[in-house]
Amino acid sequence: MESSIWSRNAKPDVCHFLVAVHFALGFVVARFFLDKFIFRRLAIWLSSNGYAPLKMNEATQAKIAKCSESMWKLAYYATVETFILKITYHEPWFTDTKQYFRGWPDQELKLSLSLFYMCQCGFYIYSIAALLTWETRRKDFAVMMSHHVITVILIGYSYITSVDTESGVSHSQISISLYDSSFFEITFSSPLFFRIGSIILALHDASDVFLEAAKVFKYSERELGAIHYCILADHASTVIVSLSQL
Repeated sequence: MESSIWSRNAKPDVCHFLVAVHFALGFVVARFFLDKFIFRRLAIWLSSNGYAPLKMNEATQAKIAKCSESMWKLAYYATVETFILKITYHEPWFTDTKQYFRGWPDQELKLSLSLFYMCQCGFYIYSIAALLTWETRRKDFAVMMSHHVITVILIGYSYITSVDTESGVSHSQISISLYDSSFFEITFSSPLFFRIGSIILALHDASDVFLEAAKVFKYSERELGAIHYCILADHASTVIVSLSQL
């Protein structure tokens, strides 16, 4: 039954963004409880090496808050990465790049992938609010706010924009790269390019898993672990760039 539900086709609709709003609200609730009962306590435990009590001064409080934030982001990116790989792994086009465009522009959009798009959109809607009211204010605030706003816009645009098969008019892929104190790249495809689009999203999120894990080690003053994860993140980025050239 579950398999048949997830394999159903979906048609992009503006009403689906209500699901994204529900996801955003759900992320607020999930973040609150995970922070309160798991992440903050775990951050304190890691920072104290598991046995020595911490002196909770202002600097320590700030470090604990940053560590908790990275734990939350690590949990999110690891979860959605697992989900997108699970729903695409058994697709015939997962390992065959020649099939990315086979059947275009009449490729189907499965319900599971539609849900993934709305989950991503909801997360970045939540991230805008969290950046303004919840998370630690950093020097790259303007860059990250721009990233979140542009990401929501591009996810929305890429989801509701489709190819008019009668007129033969299509919309091209959008790619934006910004360089500042931080670097980020956003690439999304129209749903009718969902095969390659889902792989792109999966590849981009993969590096965030390593990045946030490295931050957790950094904030908990476990530098050796942070270095190892940074190396893995670097290797992952190399693979991503190589695959993007195929």
